Amino acid sequence: MREITQKWFASSTPTNAKYASVDIGSGDNGVVTVTSDTLGTEENSYTIEVVEGSGNNVDLSATFEDEAIVVILGTDGVGALDGTKNTATLIAGAIDDLTGVSAVASGTGATAFTAAISEKSFDGGSYAVETHESAFMIDGSTIYIAENPVSKFDTDGWKTGTLTSI
Repeated sequence: MREITQKWFASSTPTNAKYASVDIGSGDNGVVTVTSDTLGTEENSYTIEVVEGSGNNVDLSATFEDEAIVVILGTDGVGALDGTKNTATLIAGAIDDLTGVSAVASGTGATAFTAAISEKSFDGGSYAVETHESAFMIDGSTIYIAENPVSKFDTDGWKTGTLTSI
């Protein structure tokens, strides 16, 4: 038997474009999800690190330079970390103010960060598998359909479903 196909894209499984992201913190109300503002793989090289502020009455702050975000936790009048300055909501807000990334806190965002967090890398950023024609592909019981041409920046060009019967 001869298979008749014409492959319209370079990947074995079609995918949509995704933003790179990373989670820091823990708990239902203490995770901050940071997401790049640009689709693609380049932002997978971004990193984030949380460091303890040094000194008395340090304000919570965040910087973004050379693909690295550094969050400096706030301290109180005696130099100890101040939970009221370091909630997930406040940290997400400081990061969200930076150009190039967005951030949101989980749940109420009330949980405070109480320690430094080692550098973590963003991941998951990707481009869509492009197709210049309407296309479909079946892989096992999964069907991928692109009703229209898909560019590398499309986040919803490929639709997926499951074959239940033929």
